[in-house]
Amino acid sequence: MKPAKPELLAPAGGMEALTAAVENGADAAYIGARAFSARGYASNFSEEELEKAIDYAHLRGVKIYVTVNTLLKEEEMESALILLSRLREMGTDAIIIQDLGLISLSRKYLPDLPLHASTQMTLHNSEGVAFVKDLGIERVVLSREVSLEDINKIKEKNDVEIEVFVHGALCISYSGQCLLSSLIGGRSGNRGYCAQPCRKKYRLYCAGKQVKTSGSYLLSPKDLNTTSGLGALIEAGIESFKIEGRMKRPEYVAGVVRIYHRLIDRYLKNPAGYSVSEEEQETLTQLFNRGFTSGYFFGNPREKLMSRENPHNRGIPAGTVVSYDTRTKRIRIKLSNSLRLGDGIMVENAETRPEDKGKIISSMYTERGPVYNAGKGEVIEISFESRAPSGSTVYRTHDKKLMDSLKKESEFGALRPKIPLLITATIAQGKPARLEIKDSDSNVVTVESEYLVEKAEKVPTSKAQIEKQLTKFGNTLFEAAELNVNVEGDIFIPVGQLNDLRTKAVLQLENLRVSKWKRAPLGNLQLPVFGEKNAKEIEENGKPGETEKIGETEKRKETREIEEIKTQKLPGKPLLSVAVYSSEGLEGALAGGADCVYFGEGLYRRPKAAGNEKNSDGEKASGRSLESIFESAVLKARAAGSKIYFNTPKIVKDYEMKPVEELLSRVEKFGADGVLVSNLGTFNLAKEKKVPCIADSPMNIYNGYTFALLLQKGAEMAVISPELTLDELKEVAAYGPAECIIHGRLELMESEHCLAGGLLGKGGNQCSAPCTSGNFKLVDEKNYEFPLLMDYQCRTHLLNSRSLCMLEYVPALIESGISSLRIETLGMDNPEEIRRITGKYRKAIDAFCETGERAKEKCEDLGKGFTTGHYFRGVQ
Repeated sequence: MKPAKPELLAPAGGMEALTAAVENGADAAYIGARAFSARGYASNFSEEELEKAIDYAHLRGVKIYVTVNTLLKEEEMESALILLSRLREMGTDAIIIQDLGLISLSRKYLPDLPLHASTQMTLHNSEGVAFVKDLGIERVVLSREVSLEDINKIKEKNDVEIEVFVHGALCISYSGQCLLSSLIGGRSGNRGYCAQPCRKKYRLYCAGKQVKTSGSYLLSPKDLNTTSGLGALIEAGIESFKIEGRMKRPEYVAGVVRIYHRLIDRYLKNPAGYSVSEEEQETLTQLFNRGFTSGYFFGNPREKLMSRENPHNRGIPAGTVVSYDTRTKRIRIKLSNSLRLGDGIMVENAETRPEDKGKIISSMYTERGPVYNAGKGEVIEISFESRAPSGSTVYRTHDKKLMDSLKKESEFGALRPKIPLLITATIAQGKPARLEIKDSDSNVVTVESEYLVEKAEKVPTSKAQIEKQLTKFGNTLFEAAELNVNVEGDIFIPVGQLNDLRTKAVLQLENLRVSKWKRAPLGNLQLPVFGEKNAKEIEENGKPGETEKIGETEKRKETREIEEIKTQKLPGKPLLSVAVYSSEGLEGALAGGADCVYFGEGLYRRPKAAGNEKNSDGEKASGRSLESIFESAVLKARAAGSKIYFNTPKIVKDYEMKPVEELLSRVEKFGADGVLVSNLGTFNLAKEKKVPCIADSPMNIYNGYTFALLLQKGAEMAVISPELTLDELKEVAAYGPAECIIHGRLELMESEHCLAGGLLGKGGNQCSAPCTSGNFKLVDEKNYEFPLLMDYQCRTHLLNSRSLCMLEYVPALIESGISSLRIETLGMDNPEEIRRITGKYRKAIDAFCETGERAKEKCEDLGKGFTTGHYFRGVQ
């Protein structure tokens, strides 16, 4: 069976980029509003510009998806829902969305507005996709780390549209799971303001010694390019191919869209003869590249994923440095490719910062003197401020001729095929002239002239003359595909009347193509206010103090539901929970007085030197099985009078789900209290298996509506996002049993790429497990040290350089209404240290709850270099 043609989805950071996308063959474009967009640094669109953009695209038969794909704080929810309401009225084809709370509100109040799950939701398994489908999601943008095999499994189990990225920049972390920019500089990727610290220099250390690496940009991936494997993606039945690049220039959008549009058509026309020309690959390379990779679609690329030597656009090689004159500050280059004035270049090994290695050529000299352009084999001189060693490669990063051509062609508006029309006209004496036009989307308009057709007194108006005038569509979007003109008798009709008739029909058809997508307003949306005053009013008279002007009954119902959730909140003293990753750590936490432990034995590899290495089956080298380890852990917790939950991985692909199912079965088998889950897939699985669960912080609980949804779906408790301030935490904690992390190193990212294996492995498809040779860490340019952990699926976990410590703020945390305070022991190997830290927090909690005494001990008593995270500074 011939595969269906996938949608080609293009990025547009502004109106010029949208025009470029539409003119060069995009079937749909995704754009961002000025607020709540995951590309906060793009120009984006005002509300007025959004409507113009949607109308522009719809007129040309192109869909528009608007990104409202950031995590939302409590006070932003009403504004976000109102924005969605306006976008619905404008006729947007779908919203690309991340926040679970906003999804829940949208389904309740805007049920006819299509929603697509953003890649920021970290959806990478069938269970997670099934969960969001049940919420009303129509399409899922899968994580970039999924393979073609993963996609096939997801499609087999779920009747939902799938969208994947096929070209553009890659994140080293799973999208939606990165806190690196947030905790380093307060700019959150989850809020659209990632500062891209992954494109900075780092040094790798193992067991305290620096490891020599090829390049210093150890977290910088290449760019995605799937042109060579596009046929396999088409055959997989993926509904939408997405190009990354809302921060890119319109010319980039034009060139990439044009080539992918051409390649999709080429494959569908002749799959066996499909190929990508050298010219097409060179154009893609010239437009922007950090080196190319096909990503994870066809297997793990391992070391081939990374662009460690240069994190910036490298263009294409243009020549080699012959010499540098320090007196004149000119560089001599022997060209291997053409250069002209206005081109941009980047010189490898130039003695300056990477971002300063490039320049635009404003003057150029050969032995003939000043020249406008020079070709292969010629030696040129140009001004260049920084010294560069002889033999260094010079790259052309900006091709002025190519960019000018793409810009001009896109602006001219002649690239997109005309919309074919079926035209039917009836011209009869004594009656108005009648014209019907029908487009390829079955939009039909019929117009009549006010003029009554006359009987010809001399020369009648011929059918050919009528046909000629009715098909003069000029610079409009339309062209005549079929024409049926019925002329009754010898008639006369002025040319101007025919022109007016055609113009009137075209205007009505244009209006219909735009207006058919508009939706009727629903009214003035206003969310209920869930404050103390409001709660009192509900208690007294059963209705909220402030509600939406429409859907009054639904609002009251939602208010009651949320107030019921609030009453489930754990009373009194908060629990002290400790996440541990070994039996020794468990014993330390229990000895320190933990009320609850999250047991994660087997989640992370440990160095062989520690004597704890496990084999591929996850069993200890000593032969002690995980079964006995987990059974023993439960017995120890029960003996101490503590709760115990089994911890599950953050990333679990379909082929990795069986061990999680086995872990869930151990809960009942050994009498544990439940599981800690970190993705929507394992959450859904636990719900199906009726295993009690706690929703962990990677599920991005940012507001009360997300919190309420997870509680309604079966979570016993939820761990609030570490990006919230203490005041924001208090607002969310009012919705129910909430936990916050108060001590330990936060995980900043999880990457499918094994950093140690990519740098130190022997190559090929078999990992030599170099990560077990010692404790690894990354050190940045400011000498901050970030510990690295690796797991048994060869994924990398990057921890914060500084440990969180809120010891002296325990009273404030308790007063916030939090139900559980958590110590995180990731990277903490010493059980005595775990016991000591747990004991300090135990003492602080007990003292305040029992006597009101505030702890005298402070974080300095536990060591140096602590941080309070975002509790007092928050994120952008």
